[in-house]
Amino acid sequence: MRLTPSRIVYAFLSVIVFLLVIQTLHTITNGLFAIDHGSSIPMEEIEQRMSQRLKQVAETCAKYKIRPDSVNSADYAIPHPPAPQYSVLYYQFQRKKTVYCPIYKAASTSMLHWLLSMKHINAEYEMKTRHRQISEVARQHYPSIDYPAAAELLKEAKKWMVVRHPFERILSAYRDKLENSTIGREHGTLHFYEKYGRKIVAKYRKATDNQDETRIEPTFAEFVSYLIDTDLTLYADDHWIPYYLFCTPCLINYDVIIQFETLQEDVQLLLNLIGEKRGPSWKHSASVGRSKTELIRSYYGQLSRETIGKLHDKYRIDFELFGYSIDGYLSI
Repeated sequence: MRLTPSRIVYAFLSVIVFLLVIQTLHTITNGLFAIDHGSSIPMEEIEQRMSQRLKQVAETCAKYKIRPDSVNSADYAIPHPPAPQYSVLYYQFQRKKTVYCPIYKAASTSMLHWLLSMKHINAEYEMKTRHRQISEVARQHYPSIDYPAAAELLKEAKKWMVVRHPFERILSAYRDKLENSTIGREHGTLHFYEKYGRKIVAKYRKATDNQDETRIEPTFAEFVSYLIDTDLTLYADDHWIPYYLFCTPCLINYDVIIQFETLQEDVQLLLNLIGEKRGPSWKHSASVGRSKTELIRSYYGQLSRETIGKLHDKYRIDFELFGYSIDGYLSI
């Protein structure tokens, strides 16, 4: 068959259309948690698991005498905020009323992008052109609400938060904010070095340590020592503050608590609850060439069992609330 110019153009356009269709299908099936045709778990089972998760949170809070209707915070068995941190929440009024509490280093970037997409805000454009973090962009479009209006809205809205294994979050915070002050400065690494890293090194690095003299940032072991010695109820950055102090699940009756381990299924439950069809797209991926297990072994293998035990004590309430264990870390 003779290839005329018109046939060549037609063939070329056909290939382009085919590729666009494939890309679109890839985005739909892989970029959105809302569409998970591969999951075989019935929604009833997901709902039952969520019910058990919320029950465990309620029982743990009762154990420490902290309830939403508590009258006197002096009766709490542990140091705990007397009221929710209303200012950190993101309130959504369109469609169904919702409230999101962002746990940083636990899918917060994806969730904030999702909230902005609901208002048809191009987050990437605003971040690049105005040199702002996603949290700043989101806060502009989702302003804080003060008490008592915030407390009233919490009664009506569907509320959710996202958690992951506390030790995974600590490692993620270290690698993202403190491990290298020259990379990712657009995400504040220099700020974290100046505010935390320099002081951690000055306090915890011994002259006899066999460290690379050119390394100015704290090691993971030094960062963990800092966390162990710090009163996290008074001094803690948002990226490593315990969940129970930041999102106060003992004072707010969350409808959905999403866990990384069951992320897609939990998000689908949330979407059903708030009447949305499209969920957040995943904004961060695992390090190329290194599995999560390898990363955990690489960093937590630097710590003694005693140190891991002390770190667990600092985040013990989070472990109890959400059913996490340190057994695998102790075996490292």
